[in-house]
Amino acid sequence: MTLPNFLVIGAQRAGTTLLHTLLEAHPEVYVPKRRKEVHYFDWYYGRGPEWYESFFPSGDEATQYRAIGEVTPDYLFTPDVAQRIHTVLPQCRLIVSLRNPTTRAYSWYLYARRSFNERRSFETYIEQEPDVLRRGCYHSQLMAYLDYFPKTQLCILIYEEMIRQPERDLERIAGFLGLAAAWNDIPALFGQRLNSSEQPYLATAFALARQLGTILRHHDQDWLVESAKRLGLTGLFGKRHLADQMTAEMRCRLARFYAEDVRRLEDLLERDLSLWTPGPATPPATLQQNAG
Repeated sequence: MTLPNFLVIGAQRAGTTLLHTLLEAHPEVYVPKRRKEVHYFDWYYGRGPEWYESFFPSGDEATQYRAIGEVTPDYLFTPDVAQRIHTVLPQCRLIVSLRNPTTRAYSWYLYARRSFNERRSFETYIEQEPDVLRRGCYHSQLMAYLDYFPKTQLCILIYEEMIRQPERDLERIAGFLGLAAAWNDIPALFGQRLNSSEQPYLATAFALARQLGTILRHHDQDWLVESAKRLGLTGLFGKRHLADQMTAEMRCRLARFYAEDVRRLEDLLERDLSLWTPGPATPPATLQQNAG
């Protein structure tokens, strides 16, 4: 049986799509080609380890890789997942990417607008969908993992630092996963626009198409979804840029909401996170670029 020796567990909308792209590009790393997010430990745990194993290479193919893993950013936030991972993969190495929680919340809102045809204002959205803000309370989420795993099994990255100094964090990831080779063409990998802020013109149709894709994946019909992507069917919905952005007042309000959790996180990580203090509002395109 071949199971992962590492997982990228989150956070959602904090650069996990970028991490998946980086890991997929490394010759010594295997991540599933069938789907980006497997969701075994949160959605499909009842399907058993054989189903999970089907996403990973076995035998001679597995020996080609130093690191075999997957990227599911919901693992960090979802209750009981830490215990499940420890039960199945007690020696697993865990990579976490954290992002300014205020920016992360707004990034998720833009994603909901693009992917699910969300029409509420940002303020109404976070009031009616409280988990959007709770996902940015990283301290308690990390503590749930530290109940089961030693700190040495966690590699915690700060998204804003990673995009400013990619070579440093890639070196950390390589050492953490035991990789011998370096990445090729790092500027090109970091220059890709991932999960952009563009919204489809046919928003309702696009949202329905995404729901259909989710249903197909739930029934393990990934090949249909991937075939549609390769054929460029998503381009049929058109695209336009999202014009509005988070107000400075809302940015400061959310910063106050997260202040105590960030302080506890600084103590836990023994590092300064003042780069998350409020600054000038950032345009949507910048908020979304290279975040996943």
